[in-house]
Amino acid sequence: MSQNDRRFDPHAHRTLTDYTRWERWNPPALLARLGIRPGQSVLDLGCGPGFWTLPLAEIVGPAGKAWALDVSQEMLKALAKRDPPPQVRWLRSELPRIDLPDASVDWIWSAFVAHEVEPLEGLMAEMRRVLLPAGRIGLLDWRPDAIHANGPPRHHRLEPEVVRRALLARGFRLLPSDWQDADAYLLLAEMETG
Repeated sequence: MSQNDRRFDPHAHRTLTDYTRWERWNPPALLARLGIRPGQSVLDLGCGPGFWTLPLAEIVGPAGKAWALDVSQEMLKALAKRDPPPQVRWLRSELPRIDLPDASVDWIWSAFVAHEVEPLEGLMAEMRRVLLPAGRIGLLDWRPDAIHANGPPRHHRLEPEVVRRALLARGFRLLPSDWQDADAYLLLAEMETG
């Protein structure tokens, strides 16, 4: 199976910004739990049409940067049509490669993307490379044992423990999270320092 078989179809990008999805995930409320601050630089991996990017841009404000990375030019065009603020920067890149300099972002947000990327270890290495010292990751993905049928096929999904082990193997420290959901899991991690 190729990595492309796991990807969300970019022609269906309108479903990623519909009202029911916004109500379901409430990006401003979920992202507010992370502790991202104004003026920071964040990277939205697999940004799609900006469902998470625009709320991230709101949090970091005009003094920050919200990098919107996607492999699909169609997704990036859909984001551009939503009139993002100037702190949103576009980046087309084929994950696991992240075309940013070493130690260039404070936060990486990855929503429903990790299960699409192979090898997972390559993604973890790239995230570590582009994070600043003490940089953090928020990783949201589908549970294989989800209650509802939304999301990718269950055989494409990654167990949370698989992702935890991949983070630990790359020198990240897992952070506590009290967020719970029947269909998805949220992992928080930071760069080990010292």
